[in-house]
Amino acid sequence: MRIFLMTTIATVALMTSSCAQAGSTTDMSKTEIQELVRAYIMENPEIIRDAFIELQKKEAAQEEELSRVSIAAAKDALENDPRDMFVGPKDAKVTIVEFFDYNCGFCKRATPWVKGAVKKYNGDVRIVFKELPILDDRTKTSRLAARAALAAGRQGKYSEMHYALMDQKRLSGDIIRETAEKVGLDMRKYKADLADPSIDKHINDTLQLANRVPALTGTPFFLVGDEYVSGADTDRLEQLVEAALAG
Repeated sequence: MRIFLMTTIATVALMTSSCAQAGSTTDMSKTEIQELVRAYIMENPEIIRDAFIELQKKEAAQEEELSRVSIAAAKDALENDPRDMFVGPKDAKVTIVEFFDYNCGFCKRATPWVKGAVKKYNGDVRIVFKELPILDDRTKTSRLAARAALAAGRQGKYSEMHYALMDQKRLSGDIIRETAEKVGLDMRKYKADLADPSIDKHINDTLQLANRVPALTGTPFFLVGDEYVSGADTDRLEQLVEAALAG
């Protein structure tokens, strides 16, 4: 807001200077024009608020349009990366892409809807999971959980591991290992896969892909075709899926 106000003041000053330099177009001095502008703003301070709101709307619209373009350009990488885990049939009518972090509270809140979507839509929906451990600097376990889930996927138990991790309120290294044991993983293979550099590369590639979408600033982030939902707004997700199926 302060930056915006400074920009507004600078713009007013520039306008004032231009008017003062107009010569014959006005008999008012630069000082008189400045006082006139200042008096008007003081009497109508809401114009700064209104201008700020309009600026926010304009920037949001620009971000949305840029995000749509970016999503369209990256559609194949978003929906068809063979390394990604998914649930639902490959030829489903609608593909939902979810970017998430296992330590994200809002991701956990959206999980029941995600878990039930494939069954609810009777095979017409496929959900692609994108591991995005953006909270790892704070939690120290987000990336480990992502690696663990992908390692479980190599044993055909990704969804079991995924939902089990999402059910945990807090994650630690011990809890992640215990979860792997509970879902019945071959722990020797699990540990070998967990250390495989290709899993880290997969996660890094997903992080880079996420950076290509301006609107993707947090998790969860869902894509339904060219539309997106930022946050755990499952009502909006439902609307988009219904519209896509109807279309």
